[in-house]
Amino acid sequence: MASVQEERSAETRRRLLDATLECLHELGYAGTSTPEIARRARVSRGAQLHHFKRKEELVVSALEYVFDLRLARFRQVAAELPLEPEARVKALIDLLWPQFKGPVFYAWLELVVASRTDPALREAVRAASNHFIQGVHEIFRMLFGLTGESGHEEPLEILIFGMLEALALERILCESEHDEIEKLEPALKLVKVIAGALAVRPLSSLGG
Repeated sequence: MASVQEERSAETRRRLLDATLECLHELGYAGTSTPEIARRARVSRGAQLHHFKRKEELVVSALEYVFDLRLARFRQVAAELPLEPEARVKALIDLLWPQFKGPVFYAWLELVVASRTDPALREAVRAASNHFIQGVHEIFRMLFGLTGESGHEEPLEILIFGMLEALALERILCESEHDEIEKLEPALKLVKVIAGALAVRPLSSLGG
């Protein structure tokens, strides 16, 4: 059984990770600082330094933390999706799209952009992203009975995540919620149609 001290330490760490995600989303990577994270987490600088000595360590740990939460949630709701393949893939897109509009995606994007010129950060972000992708891949294999080689993304997975990422980037330029609906909803419907067809008839069968 965890001691009171261990529970307090875990709570402090969680608050720091939540505050880091908030900073990345609101301030961007360049505007995120460890003093600001500690302030938002309502912990002392000493407590922050005890858990995370460098900004890079803290932001990557926050990314890993939210990726693990997303995978856990993904696994939880996967069992509740419709059984029919086309309906299942459309429901899955409705489930995933809000995540691509949320702070986690844009925090990840901030780190990806920052890592372009920072090899150490790039390696850490790549490792966290690859771990998340592998988890998503395993869930897709379970949901759609995919038989591709483990560790390799399936066409359906590539289509859905690739298109949702593209739409999330386009959303940055939208000026209002009305603008977002007008520009992105038709594309989102098209993604559902294409992905639904691919779920019913795998890519490998389309040539014959």
